[in-house]
Amino acid sequence: MKRRMGSSSYKTHYTSRRRRSGGGGGAKWLAVLAVAGLIVYVALAMGLGNVIHDRFLAPEEPGEDELTDATPQPTQALSSEITETVAFPRIEVYALSAGSYPSRAEAQKNALLFAARGGAGYVEEGDEYQVLLSAYNSRKACETVAEKLGDEENIAAQVVALAADAVELKLTAQAQRIDGIRDAFAIWQQTTQMLSDLWQDVDSGVCSAQQAKKRVSDQREKLKETMDTAFSDALIQGQATALDGLYGVLQATLQGLDAIAVEEAENVLEVSSKIKYTEISSLTEYQSYVEALKAQMQEE
Repeated sequence: MKRRMGSSSYKTHYTSRRRRSGGGGGAKWLAVLAVAGLIVYVALAMGLGNVIHDRFLAPEEPGEDELTDATPQPTQALSSEITETVAFPRIEVYALSAGSYPSRAEAQKNALLFAARGGAGYVEEGDEYQVLLSAYNSRKACETVAEKLGDEENIAAQVVALAADAVELKLTAQAQRIDGIRDAFAIWQQTTQMLSDLWQDVDSGVCSAQQAKKRVSDQREKLKETMDTAFSDALIQGQATALDGLYGVLQATLQGLDAIAVEEAENVLEVSSKIKYTEISSLTEYQSYVEALKAQMQEE
C-alpha cells in the first residue's frame, strides 16, 4: 500500500511537474508570440501609415516637367511705358536746278537728257517743274558748280534750297521702342549723307560702279534692320499717323537703294545718276512729310 501510494504519489508528482512545466512553457511562448505579433502589428501599422500618407495625405511631388514649370523662373521685367519727346532736327541742303519748265512732259524730257550725263534728273513739282541735278550740304559748293555749268555748258543753273523744319513727336511707349524710332531716323540721315559722299567719290573716280553698289547694299541692310526693329509692332497710339508717314519716308529711301543695288550697268554715269536721284528723292520725301506733319499739328 505504501509503495503503491508512493509510486502513485511519485507519478502524481511527476505528472504535476510536467503539467506545471508545460504550463509555464506555454505562457512563455504566448508571450513571445504576443511580442512578435505586436512587432508585426506596429510594422504593418507603420507601413500602412506610410502608404496612406504617401498616397493620400502627402502632397504629390511634381514630375521633372512639372518641377520646371512650377519653379519660379527669372523673367525679364518689361520696362514700363514712358513719355518722351523725339526730336527730328532741321535738315537743309542745296540742290542744283538745271531750269524750270511749264509742263511735266517737257521737264521729264530734259531730265532724261541730264540723267544720261550723270545728273539726277529729278523733276520737282511746284509753280513750275524744275529739273534737279545734284544736292550739296553747303550753298557755296552748289553755287560753285552752278557757275561752272554756266561757263562751260551754257546752262542757266540755279541754287534751290531743300529744307525741312525741326519737328518733335511726343511718344508714350516702352523706352526701347522710342529708342528704335530714334535709331531708324538716325540711320536714315546717315543714309542720305552716305549717298551724298558716294556720288562724289564715283564722279571723282575714287569709287568704281561695283564698289558703289556694294556700299549701297551694305547701307540698305542697316536701314532695313532699324526699320524692322522700330516698326515691327503696332504703331504707337496717338502718333500712328505721324509714324506711318515717317515709315513711308524710310521705305521710299529703301526702295531707292534697292534700285541702285540691283543695277546691272557698270556705266559710272548711270550709277552716279541713280545715287543722286535717290538722295534728292529721299530729301524731298522727308520735306513733304514734315510739311504735312506741321499742318496736322496746327489743326490739332
